[in-house]
Amino acid sequence: MAALALASLRPALSSSPWPPVASLALPALSWSMPSLQSLLDLFPPFLLAVPKSKTSHSRKAMRAANKGLKDKQNITNCPGCGGVKLAHHICPNCYSAVNRQWKAKNREAANDIPDLS
Repeated sequence: MAALALASLRPALSSSPWPPVASLALPALSWSMPSLQSLLDLFPPFLLAVPKSKTSHSRKAMRAANKGLKDKQNITNCPGCGGVKLAHHICPNCYSAVNRQWKAKNREAANDIPDLS
């Protein structure tokens, strides 16, 4: 189907007033590539870094040995309830007690508001 369409267009294309594309003079393009001693000159050195051999499980474990958890040195007693807490932090026991009281107080206040609708 496409071949028939192209065959029917050829006489119309040949009678066009423009010259064929092949007869147009195009400037010659010249591509020049800088001379490279080797392919390694294209890549930065960090791309070529490869370990010499596999890191063993023992060496990985030794490298990760100092990443363990440290003992806490800032543990104190809460002056309010006597529970254990971190220094300069609020006691979780006291916070939960105050939070429960505060929420109960807000619930009571919400019940006291009359419905005006």
